[in-house]
Amino acid sequence: MKVTDVKVIPVSVPSETTYETSLSLATAGEQTYDHVIVQVETDAGVTGLGEVAPLSSWPHGLSQGAICVLIEDTLAPLVEGRRLNHIPRIVEDCRQVLSGEPFPLCGIDMALWDALGKARGLPVYDLLGGPTRSDPTIDLHYSIGIKSPDEVRADATRAAEQGFLAFKIKVGNPDFEAERDAIMAITDAVPDARIRIDANQGWSVPEALRKIPILDDAASGLVLVEQPIDYDDIAGLIRVRDAVAPPILADEACFAPRDVAALAQADACDIVNIKLAKTGGLNRAREVATVASAHGMPCFMGSMLELGVGAAANAHFAAACPTVAYPTGILNVHAKDSLIKEREQWTPSGATFTLPDDPGFGVTIDTDAIAKYRVE
Repeated sequence: MKVTDVKVIPVSVPSETTYETSLSLATAGEQTYDHVIVQVETDAGVTGLGEVAPLSSWPHGLSQGAICVLIEDTLAPLVEGRRLNHIPRIVEDCRQVLSGEPFPLCGIDMALWDALGKARGLPVYDLLGGPTRSDPTIDLHYSIGIKSPDEVRADATRAAEQGFLAFKIKVGNPDFEAERDAIMAITDAVPDARIRIDANQGWSVPEALRKIPILDDAASGLVLVEQPIDYDDIAGLIRVRDAVAPPILADEACFAPRDVAALAQADACDIVNIKLAKTGGLNRAREVATVASAHGMPCFMGSMLELGVGAAANAHFAAACPTVAYPTGILNVHAKDSLIKEREQWTPSGATFTLPDDPGFGVTIDTDAIAKYRVE
């Protein structure tokens, strides 16, 4: 079976919920998620789906337009005519011409895996070696953006009623007192809460050294601290890790297998965050996980706030990756539409989620939604 065509569909979907981090603010009804849906068609009539969440504010991030151009002009000619079961070689050939830009590669990689799963009648997690548990169930955390303490308390209370005990809360708010109070609000509302914080590079080294112990105390022991300082300040990250009690999770500092090796050899972090968009898809994510495992380092599975296709791809990888050791928020969709017909099926109702066993990623495009949100 060969690839016959590669197509890109740029979409712009309004945000449904407000989500603030130290890097960005998506206000409900105002900002949009400007993503790219990728379709890989084959000579057997199978179509694979992928998604790119560009996030141009990130290291290696690109605009939506740049993603489309790179896929159409650079990657598509390398993919069309290739055998579908040669995914690792196709992905490596594409990676070689991108000069370290993983985002467009991710969309191609996802679509190839989805097509292969559909062609073989298998869910992608089975193509990746099978679920790490007896069934394809993943643990979920409840994610909270930067909000007031009262809003955080209300969110935590609602989450606990759904069975959530693991919480991820964004930090980096200029009002540090409110930030501390927000974390205390979670522990007050949910005494058994397991709290991790994500600064998204929002602190300097001195700020991290001062603030992390205070927030650790407020949480009665943080599970981990994610990317507290600038992604390229490895020396600073070492200082922070050596000085604070909670484990340090590297996110923006870790894209490729070599990044994991460098961080591990420098003793700069305890955990690495795998995101398919950062690695360039599932194939390279497996390599990142392998290097992490070789260094005895567990992984966290993150997302770039993908819509339905990308969220499903993330979930398949998380279900099959033995080094993913923490609850994840990869199924959180903050946009008004996920662009898939199976949105209800892929909406979790509690702290665990069991993936369907449909072939590929188990999602199909909602053509009406695509027509509504497609942009040129």
